[in-house]
Amino acid sequence: MHFRLRTAIALAAIVLFSVFLVPAIRAQDGAGQNPPVEQSAQSPEDRAFAKALQLERDNRRMEALNEYRDVSNRFRGKDSELAGEALYRGGIYAIERYGTSEVERRNGQDYALDMWRQLQRNFPDTRATKKLTAPGPAGEPSRWEQLSNGILKRNSPDIRYQIMHGLVAMTGSQPAFSYGLALILLAVLVKLILWPLTKKQYASMREMQRMQPMVKTLQAKYKDAPPDKKVELNQKVMELYKEHGVNPFAGCVPMLMMLPFFFLVFTMIQLYELAFSKGQFLWIGSPLSLSESKFLGHNLFGRSLADPDIPLLAMYAVSNYVTMRLTPATDPQQQQQQNTMALMMSGFFFFMFISYSWPSAFVLYWLALNLISIWQQYEFVYKPHVEKKKTESTGATPGPNGAGVEPEEAKPIGQPKPPARVRPRKKKR
Repeated sequence: MHFRLRTAIALAAIVLFSVFLVPAIRAQDGAGQNPPVEQSAQSPEDRAFAKALQLERDNRRMEALNEYRDVSNRFRGKDSELAGEALYRGGIYAIERYGTSEVERRNGQDYALDMWRQLQRNFPDTRATKKLTAPGPAGEPSRWEQLSNGILKRNSPDIRYQIMHGLVAMTGSQPAFSYGLALILLAVLVKLILWPLTKKQYASMREMQRMQPMVKTLQAKYKDAPPDKKVELNQKVMELYKEHGVNPFAGCVPMLMMLPFFFLVFTMIQLYELAFSKGQFLWIGSPLSLSESKFLGHNLFGRSLADPDIPLLAMYAVSNYVTMRLTPATDPQQQQQQNTMALMMSGFFFFMFISYSWPSAFVLYWLALNLISIWQQYEFVYKPHVEKKKTESTGATPGPNGAGVEPEEAKPIGQPKPPARVRPRKKKR
């Protein structure tokens, strides 16, 4: 009896195990190996954007935008179509679904502008770029034109935008040359405004050059002095400056006061940047710019003043080098250090501008500034310095304009001066 009971219980357990537990175990084991039918049917594009779409649904805005950028970076060297599509979708999300307040809409426009610029520069031949620039239904503007017009309309009330727009209008509003001439005119106006400060800076540079021989004499005197005497050397140098009425920091103040103009012009060009996409200048925007020549992943020639241009950037780097070289040094060692620093700084700016894809409009403005600075430094710093050295070597004394004047001792000897006429004294009566 007990044997039959145990047998029945065992058979019931086997039936329960085979009917209920085995299918459950198989389903659990297969969950990690075979994806569901819906997931396996997804395309690579859907799987790539699944996380971004989920972040959108969770209203995690910045994370969603960053995910679109990450997808583009992951597929950049593997699938350019998918990388471009990621930037295109990210821009659509930033414009249409990023937020509803005024601040959020402005931020969304800026994010979309940044992503769609990358799309056009890095993936110009993809379907995403064609969708971006294709006209809308019934002749409506393309998505890119809608975004550009919206940002220009948003920026137009700004006084900085209006100044730049006024300069373009003054030069004729001609795309072939007006935008470039407006930037050059802006550089001239800035230099005129800053001329009093620049003049003080150059005067301070000349005074410091005049003091260098005396400073070097003091340094030679304390050359072998112990470290505790170095403080005394600094005090002696400052006393020397004070005795001759020279402020060693006078040249720094004008440079600091020029910084607000740097940021003002930078933001002015940034606000007007989309309008510069219509501007051309010399080879920029010419048929030459349509060539597929590349340099470090960038087009060699800019198709408008809103795009980077490598030849213009190289010209800026050379002008920057010349500007720094025109600052005269007091000894050969200092001159060598100055030359090395000028070369390093020019190369640094060249590659920094390439890395950040700065528009050629900003580079053209800085090139014009440098060309004016080269003329100013040559006339007011370098030329007087050379003339002073020339007069010192010939024994002439510098005149009021820096030119040499022959001293009296340089007159030919052997010709005595005529005796002074002596008037006879009258006798007293």
